Amino acid sequence: MAEPGALKYQATVDLGQRNNSHTLLHELAVGERQAPLSILEVGCASGYLGASLVARGHRVTGVEPDPASAHAAARVLTDVWNGGLHDYLATHPQARFDVLLFGDVLEHMVDPTDALRHALPHLRDGGRIVVSLPNVAHGSVRAMLLEGRFDYEERGILDRTHLRFFTREGIAKLCADTGLAIERLYAVGVPIGDVDREYHMRLRREYVTAIELLDADESRHAFQYVLRAAPSTLPPSALLDANLRVEVERTAPIPHPHGVRSWKQRLQVKLFHALLRSISERRHRGQ
Repeated sequence: MAEPGALKYQATVDLGQRNNSHTLLHELAVGERQAPLSILEVGCASGYLGASLVARGHRVTGVEPDPASAHAAARVLTDVWNGGLHDYLATHPQARFDVLLFGDVLEHMVDPTDALRHALPHLRDGGRIVVSLPNVAHGSVRAMLLEGRFDYEERGILDRTHLRFFTREGIAKLCADTGLAIERLYAVGVPIGDVDREYHMRLRREYVTAIELLDADESRHAFQYVLRAAPSTLPPSALLDANLRVEVERTAPIPHPHGVRSWKQRLQVKLFHALLRSISERRHRGQ
């Protein structure tokens, strides 16, 4: 457990490392625009991400409920509000921004849709929303669930302060429900084994292998999704379809399990799927 007053969320932003949510948030927030931008960073923590934007000449206003983190952020950001998003927006009704930045924060909120809806009127014409969210369908969580476990940790996808959980489809729906069209969507890829070791998940190898064999689209590697979105006038159903069609971009090659390309393993995989189909047909015969 963190000591009182200690900063739980702290990181070093390396803009040279693209398979990283901080770098992608920075890139998507700035885009091709050279003029200084006005950015509202919701859940700015100690300001480490916003500081990378301030260093490039942008104006960053941080909103942070934790007093110690807000105090640290005030040293590096343009302005900081120690409190919640709704209170900040109510106190600053005329505030307008070029970018609304939600980096790994919506999953901590009781109602992320409501938060986005309240923030959108504070976006300038032509402005963008930039978001990162953990993927609860990462292979490590799937493998844990096969064991019948869902164990919270201090950090990571199963951070004990997460109130909401998202998948690729859930993110598309969240955006559609708030009138947002996804423009770019990245997956930050982290192998199951790396997540297992980093967060001490104690996964059984046979369940990890089962997930690897059953994951047809290789989405098991997506540790986080990072996106840029813009307000849209499309109805929610059409917007959801459009958001689901947005290609998921990757900044690092997908790792392959050892020996997966060998003829022996390819044959074993085919036999495994055939066995599953056979068992399923027998169990569900007549249904």
